[in-house]
Amino acid sequence: MHSDKKEFLASLIPLLEKKGCYAEALYIRDDSLGVNRDNTSVDVGKQRDEGVKLRVYDGERWHEKGVSGWDEKALTKAAKVLGKVKKQKKNVKLDIREDPINADYKALGKIDPTTIPLDEKITTVKKLHEQFLGTSKKLVNARVYYSEMRETKVFVNRHRKLSQVISGCHFVLIAFVQSPDGDLRYHYKSLFDHGWERSKIPKKILNEVAKFAERVAQAEKLKPGKYTCLLTPAMSGLLAHESFGHGMEADTIFKDRAKAADYFGKRLASEKVSIADGPLMLGTHGFFFFDDEGFRATKTYMIKKGIVTHPITDAYNAARVKKPRSSNGRCESFDRKIFARMTTTYFEPGKSSKDAMLKRIKDGLILHESSGGMEDPKGWGIQIQGVIAEEVKKGKPTGKLFYEAGMTGYLPDVLKNIKAVSKEFDIPGTGRCGKGHHDWVRVAEGGPYLLIDEVVLS
Repeated sequence: MHSDKKEFLASLIPLLEKKGCYAEALYIRDDSLGVNRDNTSVDVGKQRDEGVKLRVYDGERWHEKGVSGWDEKALTKAAKVLGKVKKQKKNVKLDIREDPINADYKALGKIDPTTIPLDEKITTVKKLHEQFLGTSKKLVNARVYYSEMRETKVFVNRHRKLSQVISGCHFVLIAFVQSPDGDLRYHYKSLFDHGWERSKIPKKILNEVAKFAERVAQAEKLKPGKYTCLLTPAMSGLLAHESFGHGMEADTIFKDRAKAADYFGKRLASEKVSIADGPLMLGTHGFFFFDDEGFRATKTYMIKKGIVTHPITDAYNAARVKKPRSSNGRCESFDRKIFARMTTTYFEPGKSSKDAMLKRIKDGLILHESSGGMEDPKGWGIQIQGVIAEEVKKGKPTGKLFYEAGMTGYLPDVLKNIKAVSKEFDIPGTGRCGKGHHDWVRVAEGGPYLLIDEVVLS
């Protein structure tokens, strides 16, 4: 698989390393398809992005060239130009694994989506929309969005020749409702897998989304205050990603933009709490076999049993913050920079049961989902907005919902207030994460249910 590309890129490495530097080459091809159906129209779109990133490390910094498409003459020319870069006397050594590997990997699901005709995909989305819209007369609109990706990467350096092909089938169901005041509200569910088998969505799921949307239409505003809360996997994943994960990216730490740098080796939460990142979970949106620097997939504990342990790293910043290398060197495309980026970020499961945790809440809330959050690596302030909360009285949900609450607080306080972690575990998050407002990469997040005291909501 891709042997011709591997061998050609391997032939460029001696040209790139002519002056004694370290070099690598990365071929990326992203093919995507989108089918979007609502009450008014069907939209279909295709896109392809393809190119090669050539990099030379001189001991102090990277020198890069991006070549669009697959053009061997242009690649050879670019390699000769980069090959003039001289190795610097001052040398910060990168953690480059020297064990030789020549391997090909793929994750295409049980049914490779490229084997399914486009007409069948469009028909499937239309039928799902009809079923979805028919689940409730109270829906003012229903949307079914299908997105498909096929990501091909070939990485080569003097030690490794690697390729991976990863596909993804992503369905988003959105039910729109109208509140008694005339406001338009919604509820959604996101579903992902590597193969077309993900298109088999049970009617039960469509009903659940629609019925919860009906309840959202009647939701009230929450009285600001501190509450005992049970966070669902969707919410615990967002907490791990936005409030902690960004602050553990090694480049952010190197630039002194993360408070986490002051806490390595220190306790930040109880022994019940562990937060990890890693692309190893097959079937999640953040899965891959190796990162964009040819480093094979690893699991990194950012917090282990309450102690802040390791950041997530790329090669350059691992060397500069003097922390272990992890498989988090990622770029948006062949012409974008490689940064330390999250993959699948999550709280690890615990020993409690969801039902037992719920019974411990005398007067509190279940936090179901939100519309998003914001990172605050330097201040560790929690900012999660658009939270859907459900009232709990004497250990039982009352069915009453609250709409668009905001969750705030100081991360160490929130983590110390985690009283129980469930053994039930899920990774529902399927999105793309930006470095600020650019450099988007696919990620996933989730985890167990978390029981937390004194959650600040407004």
